[in-house]
Amino acid sequence: MAHPHARRATTRTRLVLRVIAGVVAAAAAIVFLLAIWMVVSSRFGWDDRDLHGYSLLFGTPIALFAGLVVAVSLPLAVPPEHRSRTRAVTLGVLAATVVLLVIAVVTA
Repeated sequence: MAHPHARRATTRTRLVLRVIAGVVAAAAAIVFLLAIWMVVSSRFGWDDRDLHGYSLLFGTPIALFAGLVVAVSLPLAVPPEHRSRTRAVTLGVLAATVVLLVIAVVTA
């Protein structure tokens, strides 16, 4: 049987790790949304804003990487009983945005 102080320390450590995972997921989600906004505004915005398409070309890999970080870190921030559903939702959203971003790049 585990010592009560050891269990409390383990619980506190898990809580701290979940908070860190939540902060990483939130920061990556902000980068993800900003990169998607950059790609969408480059693809469907006015022609004088992004003449050469650099926002489209550089925003797509940034969005893909940030989305992958969100998909990996967000399930670690939720309680263990909700991780499988959260993982399924984040991976589904990531797959849909990857398809849409690739379509935006290819059809530009």
